[in-house]
Amino acid sequence: MILTRRRLIATGAVAAMAPMAVPASGADDAWFPLRGPDGREVSNFRVPVELETEIAELDNGFSIGSESPDITLTEIYDSNCGYCRRAANDVKAMAEADPDLRIRFVNAPSLGLPSFQAARVEYAVKLVGGEAKARAFFDISMAARGVFDGLRALEAAKDIGLDDNEIETVADKPETGQVLAQAVRLANATNLAATPSWLIAGVALIGWPGRGTIEAAVRAVRECDKPVCS
Repeated sequence: MILTRRRLIATGAVAAMAPMAVPASGADDAWFPLRGPDGREVSNFRVPVELETEIAELDNGFSIGSESPDITLTEIYDSNCGYCRRAANDVKAMAEADPDLRIRFVNAPSLGLPSFQAARVEYAVKLVGGEAKARAFFDISMAARGVFDGLRALEAAKDIGLDDNEIETVADKPETGQVLAQAVRLANATNLAATPSWLIAGVALIGWPGRGTIEAAVRAVRECDKPVCS
């Protein structure tokens, strides 16, 4: 067993951490003058459309917001990312306030073994319970304090009404680890190892610059297909 109460998803983590041999997009490639509420520049750069699409379509992803959006914003996150947790309520509020926005969440664990454990369980939750259960699990992980590892993830799965033994079995499968490895490799290939990172209209934004900055980028994309209009 890979994931058991004793061994906790040890196998596959090293493979997932290894970057794929794909040329990374350069952070100096056409960045836009984006600033957060504190006036600091928000790191951003172009991302090849094919890589953005691959990331958004990863099978471990799930969405909130519009079912027929005019814009999709993708967040790359880690279950143990403090800034992801800080952003979670604002991100949900953004989707609720904008009827034409879809927000896609993709877990690309980068903060060590506990994050890989939690990501395996989260993907198993989606496979067994569907996107609604994945969203409920995500809410628990983002509200957590301290390290959210495999054991806490299995407890969260149980709390939302799933059989933790079944979830453990699915999380243990090699195919589960392969999907997560692909998520990490694609994130590395696009310089998105830092979390949270955001993809919108072929541009990556790094970090959490605040709800206002992200919403301004969404409005600009609607107006001129770029996160900042001239």
